[in-house]
Amino acid sequence: MQGMRVQDLLIPDDTSSENSAVEEGRPPKPDPTPSETKYFLIEFIHDTICPFCYIGMKNLFMAIEIYKSKHPDAVFEVVCTPFILAPNARNSYYYKDHYYSTERGLPRSRFELWDKLGENAGIEFSWKGRTGNSRNSHKLLRFALQKTPTRQMSTEFAVYKPGVDAPLYPPHSLRAPNLPVSVIQPRGPDLQMRLLDAITTKYHEHDNDLSDPQFLIEITKAVTGFPENEIRAVLDSSEWDHTINMLSSDVQNRISVRSQLSGPIVAVPTMVLNNRWVYGGFQNSDDIVSQFELLRQGINPRQEYTTSSLVLDGGIADTIAREAAMARGNVNSNSSGSGNHKSLTTQSGLNGNKETRHI
Repeated sequence: MQGMRVQDLLIPDDTSSENSAVEEGRPPKPDPTPSETKYFLIEFIHDTICPFCYIGMKNLFMAIEIYKSKHPDAVFEVVCTPFILAPNARNSYYYKDHYYSTERGLPRSRFELWDKLGENAGIEFSWKGRTGNSRNSHKLLRFALQKTPTRQMSTEFAVYKPGVDAPLYPPHSLRAPNLPVSVIQPRGPDLQMRLLDAITTKYHEHDNDLSDPQFLIEITKAVTGFPENEIRAVLDSSEWDHTINMLSSDVQNRISVRSQLSGPIVAVPTMVLNNRWVYGGFQNSDDIVSQFELLRQGINPRQEYTTSSLVLDGGIADTIAREAAMARGNVNSNSSGSGNHKSLTTQSGLNGNKETRHI
């Protein structure tokens, strides 16, 4: 798999705080039967700098709201896992428009696609302002999940508490608060997602620079209530740098036909449902709701991952799908692995001189 570039994988084309787990009250975990699932654990693999990830996040939030309006007893926990697209980028070094068009080598049609998909998700993208390395934003997102850095998978911090006290603020909300919070918020998946919503909304729609430490300090204080000295210490910490690098590398290690997941992780954004089912790409909210409905009924949403909604034409992802299908005896060696399935494709002709990572 040598010579694979991250942007070929990750950009689809048209087609005083508690220590770790949440201490807040939660409703009791539903008792699922073999034929019905009411609890949904979603791992959202992403990069804050990626417009497709922002679209995918907004569509996921919308899908959860739609689904819960139909099934009020459903309970969702969403955690995010970092995958850094440009690990060597400098902080606040690039104008946003220049970064995507020149540093990442993307055509103007990509901006038009982002604008169109964003409009459908209620997003008004802005291509002004500066940008840079996304690592610091991921450090603070992880800090919203745990106080000290570890390499534990994000899903290990998804917890349930019996229905005792109501959460402090706001009840099970994944969306950022409109006003700064007045008290320190309990760590956990909900807080992490509220912070993700705040950082990415300010970056993608309001010209804030996600690599600017001062912006990150202010937005993290407003959402979490954490003391500024704690936030600054995380930003300055080489241990936190190493942790995020390791977590991002762990995602690369899951890009493998040997994965225990029902499908390869071939792009960001990717959702892993209930620690098993891989659902890749910036899916629209209706499609995501459909996956929830299948899971509720006890139906595997992806019987074979060659039926994934994100099957890439060429490159590592197509190879993974083909080799995995061959290993299962489903196709012959000449099969492309994409068949007639719904697919989104990546651009495979990006400038090879830009920042790359090899697997």
